[in-house]
Amino acid sequence: MIVFALLIATLLSFFSYELISYYQRKTTIQATEFNLQLVSHIIEQDLLNLSVLAMTSSTNSPTNTLLADYFESPDAKARDALDVFSSMQEDFQINRSYNYVRRLIVTDNKGKFLQLDNSVSISTPLTIHNIGQITGLNNETTEEFDQVIKDPLSTAYGIPFILPIYGDRASRIGTVYLLVNTSVITDKLKGYTLPEDSRLLLTLGTNHYEIIGDKIQPVTTPYHPVAYTQDEPVGPMTRLSEISLEGEERTLAVSYVVRSGVELTQTIAGNQFAPKANIWIPIMFGVCLLVLVLSGIITLYLTRTISLPVEKLKKRIDKIAQGNFLLDRNIEWNSELGDVGRGINRLSQDIIALMDSRLADEKQKQELEYRMLQNQINPHFLYNTLNSIKWMATIQNATGIAEMTTSLSRLLRSIAKDNRRLLPLRDELNLLEDYFLIQKYRYGSTVTMVQSIADEELLGGLIPRFTLQPLVENAIFHGIEPKGRGDILITVAKSGFGDILITVEDNGIGMEEEQITHILSKPEEGSKGLFENVGLRSVNERLQLAFGEPYGLSIESKPGQYTQMKLLIPFQLKE
Repeated sequence: MIVFALLIATLLSFFSYELISYYQRKTTIQATEFNLQLVSHIIEQDLLNLSVLAMTSSTNSPTNTLLADYFESPDAKARDALDVFSSMQEDFQINRSYNYVRRLIVTDNKGKFLQLDNSVSISTPLTIHNIGQITGLNNETTEEFDQVIKDPLSTAYGIPFILPIYGDRASRIGTVYLLVNTSVITDKLKGYTLPEDSRLLLTLGTNHYEIIGDKIQPVTTPYHPVAYTQDEPVGPMTRLSEISLEGEERTLAVSYVVRSGVELTQTIAGNQFAPKANIWIPIMFGVCLLVLVLSGIITLYLTRTISLPVEKLKKRIDKIAQGNFLLDRNIEWNSELGDVGRGINRLSQDIIALMDSRLADEKQKQELEYRMLQNQINPHFLYNTLNSIKWMATIQNATGIAEMTTSLSRLLRSIAKDNRRLLPLRDELNLLEDYFLIQKYRYGSTVTMVQSIADEELLGGLIPRFTLQPLVENAIFHGIEPKGRGDILITVAKSGFGDILITVEDNGIGMEEEQITHILSKPEEGSKGLFENVGLRSVNERLQLAFGEPYGLSIESKPGQYTQMKLLIPFQLKE
């Protein structure tokens, strides 16, 4: 019991630990996913506003129209440049995220350029001489927030966003260069709670960075995320993976796509998934100790209420097996085992009563066997005596007595010696001829019997012994005898594919439907024929026991005209 209890406690502790770890991991992942989603939506809105600001100069806007006229006109004046600058400044000021713009430059890459700058005082002025230091102003470059670079004209860091400027017929006439301060991301993360041993990563295009405070630093060692399949993220924009940073062990990473090419990732250390060891271990030991104490109490209780009583019951059963059937009141407790003890005592008394009854039965059986020996007649003596009567009748020309004696001898020999359960229909009809011969001499010429066989092959079919005799006997005693004269017709024909239909028909007084039902439902209370208590009902039951439910006896009769008794049996040649 103690080992079992310890095993249960250990298994419960293990599964509880695994269950808590699973739900803690699931909860931690979902909380991280929610936090990243919340921050990402705010960052996404600012990046969207800034990209819209760049697009107002790129295409399909009043500012773009002024830019196209200014860049494409060979006679452009300072007034035209001022109009473009004013329109750009108006777009700049109405944009909700303009304060994150480090600088906004538009140029035709041929000497004309305009700039908006939020931090003019800490930046080197942009001139025709140093504009070449800003990369990405050529005619082929297009970038969308895919890296962090240092502003070449100041000490600040930013994220470039570069678009072409389109003129008439969608031709490229210049470049929009938008440098966004990294604070557009770090400002949203100032209140972000980062668990211990976790890192916050930023992916721009194919470049990976780590966010530490208000700084975005490149990851020195590249990493390749591996899909994490033990859990599923809640949102479709969230991705779970495993990464290894700077040679460390693989950690779980929850990533959320801010927008195309921009992704925020938070790593989760493995110790965040497991319950605190300093709390879990004492709880586990406390549970084990409690289980041990309870198991000890239960073991003591079970020993006193089950083990000891069962041992006493076992000893009592052993005494009964040895022949001691005396009552033992000490095993009749007030419990379920006491009920068993009372049952054992009753069993011992029943065994005594059974033994006494068995002795009485054996004594009675011996007396009956002695009486049977006294009353037994030797069958050979009976056959020899009937044979002597037959020959004496033959010598004295009493042929009737000889025929009756021969038929009776064959009937008695079949009853006494033939042990077959089923016999061919041919033999059954022969026995019926012997029986009818005896009845013929009794009733004279008032009763006749005719057999009609449709196919001699059917006579090989098996039928229970003495099945037809009760039917003919019933036809004589209950149909023809009350009328005074009659005929019996026995017909054997094939029925269906593999059955035999035997019909015993008489033209006696017939029967009512109630009589037929009574005959087939209740046994006869006596018989004056060859067998006692062997009537039509027993014939039907014997056939159904031998061949099954579809087969048996059916009776059709019309009062004053006829009675037909039909036997349906299967045509089988072997038992």
